[in-house]
Amino acid sequence: MVPRYSIVIPTLNEEKFLPKLLSSLAAQTARNFEVVVVDGSSRDKTVAGARSYAKKLPKLQVIVSPKASLPLQRNLGARATGGDWIIFIDADSVLLPYFLERCTAYIQSESPKLFTTWFRPDSENPKDAVYTLFANVYLEATIIFKKWHAPGPLSLVKRSAYNKVGGYDEAHAFHEDIDFGIRLAKKGIYLNILRESLNVWSLRRFRKEGTIKVLNQYVVGMLPVLFLNTSFKHMPGYVMGGQEYWKKNNHKAKLTIRKFEHSLKKLLREVFE
Repeated sequence: MVPRYSIVIPTLNEEKFLPKLLSSLAAQTARNFEVVVVDGSSRDKTVAGARSYAKKLPKLQVIVSPKASLPLQRNLGARATGGDWIIFIDADSVLLPYFLERCTAYIQSESPKLFTTWFRPDSENPKDAVYTLFANVYLEATIIFKKWHAPGPLSLVKRSAYNKVGGYDEAHAFHEDIDFGIRLAKKGIYLNILRESLNVWSLRRFRKEGTIKVLNQYVVGMLPVLFLNTSFKHMPGYVMGGQEYWKKNNHKAKLTIRKFEHSLKKLLREVFE
């Protein structure tokens, strides 16, 4: 039986990036999918831009969430759809035209319940290629060392598995994907990898916030995962949404960054004491 996909895209001020993802979905060689864009009350033209793709996609819904929250928006999208498989993907991603076709072949041959694919960078810059290679190696390492994830940029989960753990924990403003993966693993559902580079990973956060700051968040965020098999619910300095959000709230972002070190020390004390 050919699986049917529900593609859930949480958005916040993504008028610049979302059209690239929707265009890549419109170009898919397989057409057995539906798309739901769950917007976190954007201030730009994200919603209007999403709705303009209604005739280009097999089926499209646009939902406006009362607040911006990745786990909430993902859960809203999952509840509004009916596919056998749910694909959670970031709005700044781009999928290769044969993405769904290759996923179907993988499902039929390997029978996974949760998987992702390798990533490729969104530029020809050698530095970006190194970051993406590191991300792919990191995914492989999480499986080798049994530190289970459900990668935020792209996760494909069988609906029965999603329902088994009750979806994402909406109390998590950060690392909701790791928490989701940990809870799935406790039910015997582990991450698999389709080892083909089918998803173009956006490195805009590295460019906008700076490599050191982003890597610092990732490394610090992994400490409770490595030592306590749990994850932070919040991370100082982490902001959801597109670059438009940063432009309009840049002064707030700068204030947050200044407070980052103090907040981080407090967070670490709370976790490890």
